Amino acid sequence: MIYAWKIVVALLAVMVIFSLSSMIPAMLQSSGLIAPGSFFTPVWTHLLMALFSFLIIILHGTGKFADFGLRSCTLNDFRAPLLWALIGGVFIQFILYLIVPSFIGKPVGPSADYSLLQTILFVWILASFAEEILFRGLIQGLLSPLSHWRFSMGAISLSMPVIIAALLFGLVHLGLLTMKVEAKYVLVIVAGAVVVGLVAGFFREKTGSLWPAVAVHALFNITGSGVESLLKVILK
Repeated sequence: MIYAWKIVVALLAVMVIFSLSSMIPAMLQSSGLIAPGSFFTPVWTHLLMALFSFLIIILHGTGKFADFGLRSCTLNDFRAPLLWALIGGVFIQFILYLIVPSFIGKPVGPSADYSLLQTILFVWILASFAEEILFRGLIQGLLSPLSHWRFSMGAISLSMPVIIAALLFGLVHLGLLTMKVEAKYVLVIVAGAVVVGLVAGFFREKTGSLWPAVAVHALFNITGSGVESLLKVILK
């Protein structure tokens, strides 16, 4: 029963944080406090997401930071995550574009109109950090008592917190359906997000630190943009 309660708490945390992070910027825009078309408009949602996640972590006590991955790591801790993210990111992007070729160059979601600088700052860097502190930091940390439940496939073993956090990360992307994005594109994004979540969560658990997970997320985002640009040139 206590484990089911942990999962419910994690689900509620995601729902509340996502709702507040979306509603507050919308309210500020409608009141005129945030200019809808300004360069920094996209920053607010992810800043609030990171802030709310960090506040909940603080409520658990500063001595618990390490339980949520807020601890230092060595450069060696980044080698395997970055290698897997690079190989996996390129491979997955090519497969996705082969399955859904119309996805190439398809403007999807709020980032569709971003400039290159906005993409680098808000997608590659800020989104990677904010989403990881929520899912691999807060959520995976809350679910850590479930770590003894594992799914093994060969040499790879994934714990229940890793799997649940990855599934939740994928499911929140269903929100793109409310932005009139076609269902087939949303399913592609959801599947990709789950894979990113599994890889990032695996290395978050293995290293005990959130930072390799942030690096994995950022590199997946970067390879996504890079592969798309390469395919545009090849298929032109």
